[in-house]
Amino acid sequence: VYSDARKFVVDRQAGSYAAAYGDSIVHGGGSVSYSPVDWDYDFETYLAFANVNLGRSGDTTEDMVNRFEADVLPFSPRFLLILGGTNSLRGGTPARQVIAELEQVRDKCLANNIRPIFLTLPSINPAAIAEVFNEPTVADWREQFAAVNEFIRRQPYYIDLEPYFIDEQGIIRYEYALDGLHPGLKGKKLMADIINQNWDRVTQ
Repeated sequence: VYSDARKFVVDRQAGSYAAAYGDSIVHGGGSVSYSPVDWDYDFETYLAFANVNLGRSGDTTEDMVNRFEADVLPFSPRFLLILGGTNSLRGGTPARQVIAELEQVRDKCLANNIRPIFLTLPSINPAAIAEVFNEPTVADWREQFAAVNEFIRRQPYYIDLEPYFIDEQGIIRYEYALDGLHPGLKGKKLMADIINQNWDRVTQ
């Protein structure tokens, strides 16, 4: 059932209107069984500014490049939170290709007067992923994730999520992602809290 159509006004002052773009971590849902239909498991729910969720579960960075015009441009966001690469890297796509595709997303933003704000990739736990999803992770995933996050930390506007999620071994803490991949409720609230704390810095 759809609601009746109504007019609305979007406030596009600095810091007031953003979109989030990426894979299932952006799209929503929690560890193991919570689907994106439950907004409690969207980190966007807890952001302190107006935003629209443009994530899509399963996306690779190649997918993000290919759907940009169709899915991002119609919303004309002032800022775009970009979190992508996890699916590509754990599936064996080399970091250099992921970086090249993130650069394409960045350049599309700049060409359309959108400020790209990158989020570093939270780590993963391959053992938990194998147990829950029966999917392998490439052996050099640590090096590949590190290379992409190093690229992100060189961008003019980025927010560093990764250090808050890892344990002493550099994998995502079990308390944040039971399946080793998707942050649950606690993880999504932490993501939003980190973004909120840094929002003024990246939007001024």
